[in-house]
Amino acid sequence: MKTKLIKRVPNMVAILAFLALLAGNAFAIENSSRIVSPYWQSDSGSYTFIAVSHTSLSGMASQIGITVNAITNDQSAFGTAVTFTITSGTTSRIFITRTGHSTVNSTTIPTGNFITGTTDFSHGHIRIDPIATSTTTPTNTVRVVPNIASGDGFQDATMLSFWGAVILESNTTGFAMEFIGDMHDSAAAGTLNSAEGIDVSGPAAP
Repeated sequence: MKTKLIKRVPNMVAILAFLALLAGNAFAIENSSRIVSPYWQSDSGSYTFIAVSHTSLSGMASQIGITVNAITNDQSAFGTAVTFTITSGTTSRIFITRTGHSTVNSTTIPTGNFITGTTDFSHGHIRIDPIATSTTTPTNTVRVVPNIASGDGFQDATMLSFWGAVILESNTTGFAMEFIGDMHDSAAAGTLNSAEGIDVSGPAAP
C-alpha cells in the first residue's frame, strides 16, 4: 500500500503543476470587466459546453453583449470567437467542439453558439469580454441609481451567471468548469452603496 502511494505522488504533483500553469494564464486577465475559466478541451471524443444566464437582477441592463474566446495553451485562438447579446431572463449556450461533429453542431442545435476547430486534442483557457466600451455607465445616462428605468442598467458581463462542463462522450460524463469574475465571484458596478440597491461582493470585488 505504501509503495502504491509513493508511486502516485509524482503523478499528483505533475497534474497540480499542469493545472497551476493553466490557471496562471487565466488569472493574468483583469476581472473587473472580464470573466475567465482556467480550462476547456476538445478532441475526437470530447467537447466543452458553457451556459450563460441573464438573471435580471437590479442594476443590470436588459441586454448585455459578450465575446467568448477559446484560447489554446500556446496562446492562439481555437476557431473563431463568438459574439452575441443575451437578453434579460434568458440563457445562451456555447459549444467548443471539433469541426464536423455529428450531433453537436449548428444544424442539430440551431440556437447554440459554436466555436469549432481541429479534431486534434486542444485545451486552454476561456476569456469572456464585454462588448460595451464602458461597463460602469448605465445604458440610460439621464437616470441614476436607484432610479433606473425598466431596461436601463449596466452592460456588465460580470453580472451574468456562467456554468460549464467538459464532456467526455465515450461514457457521457465529464467535469465542471470554474469561472472567475462572474456574478458568483465579483461584480463591477458604478456605485457600491448598498442603500441604493447595488451590493458588490466576492473575493475579487473592488
